[in-house]
Amino acid sequence: MPSCHSTNDIALQILKKPDTREGVVIITDDQTAGRGQRGNGWVSAPQSNLTLSVVLKPTFLQAPDQFFLNIIVSLAVRKMISAYTEESDVKVKWPNDVLLNQKKVAGILIENTLQRSSIQWSVIGMGVNVNQQNLDLSKATSLFKETRNTNELPILFEQLIVLLENYYLKLKSGKKEELKSEYLQHLFGYQQFRKYRTEYLFDGKVIDVDQTGRLILETAKGEKSFDFKEIEFIY
Repeated sequence: MPSCHSTNDIALQILKKPDTREGVVIITDDQTAGRGQRGNGWVSAPQSNLTLSVVLKPTFLQAPDQFFLNIIVSLAVRKMISAYTEESDVKVKWPNDVLLNQKKVAGILIENTLQRSSIQWSVIGMGVNVNQQNLDLSKATSLFKETRNTNELPILFEQLIVLLENYYLKLKSGKKEELKSEYLQHLFGYQQFRKYRTEYLFDGKVIDVDQTGRLILETAKGEKSFDFKEIEFIY
């Protein structure tokens, strides 16, 4: 679409049609009202970045395992970005961001439709800052800002879709342990003591992500688990 308010919203509308097939992709050059996690906005300059949504039908995945969709999407986005950044630091930031040199370069928004105990449909929203030069947020960046190179969006789009499909097929074939291991390997703060904030500031070390997607930290008071928005990374 030349322009739309939110590719995820368009995807959710498409899902109302009975003939919707898995693998539909909605992509736009100008997303005017992108949505992030828990109501946050996603601002993107026109014709500069990748803004898209993919419709999947992971009925093989039980509802308690839905965080594995975050895992495979995060890994696909991270791997695509890392191909253009040489030795730069590309990490997955729990639960739904990708960091380049400790700045946000990509965001992910996954919206699932459940049917009984399994996932009927999943809308995978992805926003990747590619060629945008001006970003208002101090903790945001783009591939251009970090590398000073302009990249062809259609090429990056194709690479991202291929990577996502590869990881999705791995998940479908039951390789959860392999995917989880790769995810932890690239997880920001994994096995490193860093500062975090809840109601107070504390030091913690990421040691795992549980089945439901909660972040597990080792702290001075023992192991603690945190749900989305219950903890803030200080970096």
